[in-house]
Amino acid sequence: MTDFTAQVFAHRGGRAWAPENTMTAFRKSLESGVDGIELDVQRCATGELVVFHDHTLDRTTNGVGYVKDCTLDELKRLSAGLWYHKDFRDEKVPTLSEVLALVDGQVMLNVEIKNTPVDYPGIDDEVLELLSDYPHPDKIVISSFDNRLTKVMRKKQPEWNYAILMDGIPDDIAGMAAAIGATYWHPNHESILVDACDEAKAAGLKINVWTSNDDRDWARLLKMGVDGIITDDPEGLIKFLDLVAKVCA
Repeated sequence: MTDFTAQVFAHRGGRAWAPENTMTAFRKSLESGVDGIELDVQRCATGELVVFHDHTLDRTTNGVGYVKDCTLDELKRLSAGLWYHKDFRDEKVPTLSEVLALVDGQVMLNVEIKNTPVDYPGIDDEVLELLSDYPHPDKIVISSFDNRLTKVMRKKQPEWNYAILMDGIPDDIAGMAAAIGATYWHPNHESILVDACDEAKAAGLKINVWTSNDDRDWARLLKMGVDGIITDDPEGLIKFLDLVAKVCA
């Protein structure tokens, strides 16, 4: 029997209420009672792991060029919030270390490693080394569209949770999960189907769907029995789930 509930994951910290992948977005997520936060990680020119989605700076900062070509000092001089609203002009590009210190196991943290199309050789070891000091391994889920990277990381450090991340639906979800060592499946909300959801659940996978922002879609996903919904609008999803709970009570 479907219980019509799901965990709420704030996509990039919740883009509906603050600039994506910023400390303000992450703080707002923690204050608002989300179950998890999704964020993106890549590497800057001086080797630090920074939380940033696009490979270029142009869309979400007042800078230009590639993240990989900028030093951390150069990134910290940029505004990561002015593009969103003038009230966020002082937002800076955070490091993964800064976000880990803020979250500190309060919620699940979905760390998505950006390794395509820009290649970051050795980023798997760097992420694992940084996370080795994080005292909440049960609150980490690692994902990447480069599922080969996820497989390598799982072999090196089986303590963390790993997710299959892709746009489409694999022919053999259970087989792919076993090959990677994944315990989560993160499908695109537009591609997931009931049969695939049932197959994944039968294989023991937890399903967190991205990125759904519409109440009709939320209702459809709840009927499928997904475990979590990654959304730009965590506040809206929390209110929707509260309403569903009252109706079903």
